[in-house]
Amino acid sequence: MKSEWKETLTHLAWPLVTLAVLMLVKKLRGLSWRDDFHLRWPALTDAAMWLAIFVALVVAEELASKALGLDPVVPWGNKYSRFMMVVRVFGMVVLAPLSEELLFRGLLFKVLSDKIAHPAGAILITSVIFAAIHVQYKLSGMALVLVDALFFGLVRYYTGSTLLTILLHSLGNSYAAYQRISG
Repeated sequence: MKSEWKETLTHLAWPLVTLAVLMLVKKLRGLSWRDDFHLRWPALTDAAMWLAIFVALVVAEELASKALGLDPVVPWGNKYSRFMMVVRVFGMVVLAPLSEELLFRGLLFKVLSDKIAHPAGAILITSVIFAAIHVQYKLSGMALVLVDALFFGLVRYYTGSTLLTILLHSLGNSYAAYQRISG
C-alpha cells in the first residue's frame, strides 16, 4: 500500500508543480490566459476536423505498434487499489494534459514563436522536449509521443487554441488509461 502511494504521488508531482510554476509565471509577468497561453476555443468545424484527424492518428499508431511488434501497454491489474486508480486516472486524464499543454503548446510555443523566424521551429523544439520528458517509455514509445506532440503543435498553430490541444491530449490519455484499466 505504501509503495502505491509513493509511486502515484510521484506521478502527480510533475503536473502539479508545473501548474503551480505556470500560475506563478503568469502572475509575475502579468500574462493573459487567453492571449499568452492561447486558452480560447477554435471554430467548431476546425475542432471537429482536428478531432477526426486525431482519432485516425490514434488508430494508425495502434496499427503501426502492432505491425512493428512494439510492446503492448501493461495493464495495472491489481497493482493499485480502486481509489489509487481513480487518482492515477485523474492525473493522466486531467492534470497531465492541462499542465503539459499549457507549458508546451501554450507558453513555450508562444515564447519560441516570438524568438524563432517561423512557428515550425517552435513546433519542433517543443515536441522534442515533450517527447524527451516521457522517459517512462522505451525509445519506440517516445517516438509515438513525438508524433503526438508534433500533431498537437500543428493543432495549436492552425487553430490558435491550446484548449483544443488540452482536450485532444486528454482524450488520448483517456484511451491510455482505459488500456491500463481494462487489460
